[in-house]
Amino acid sequence: MAGATETFGSLLLIIGLASRLTAIPITVVMAVAYLTADLEAVTGIFSDPDKFVKADPFPFLISALIVLVFGPGKFSIDALIKWGLDASRRDLPERSLPFGAPVTPTEAKAQH
Repeated sequence: MAGATETFGSLLLIIGLASRLTAIPITVVMAVAYLTADLEAVTGIFSDPDKFVKADPFPFLISALIVLVFGPGKFSIDALIKWGLDASRRDLPERSLPFGAPVTPTEAKAQH
């Protein structure tokens, strides 16, 4: 399961699809990798931080954390999807809301 998460989750992070959702399991897997494979680096994080930073899981852990905190960025499939949804919402006619719901604040006041 960890191998599949690392493989497919990393591919999703690279292309920027479901990035924040994918970054969570990758962060967990990399934290477990640190604790199992490089426990000495974790325990000596304050006494020897270079060992912690030079451990193999570090670049993957830090990149997953960056995507989790800041998002995938402008050049990702997530951004492309968001841009497409925003463009389609702008193109909708004003009366497209269901059940005759008011579209603008002035229509909402007029109905009350």
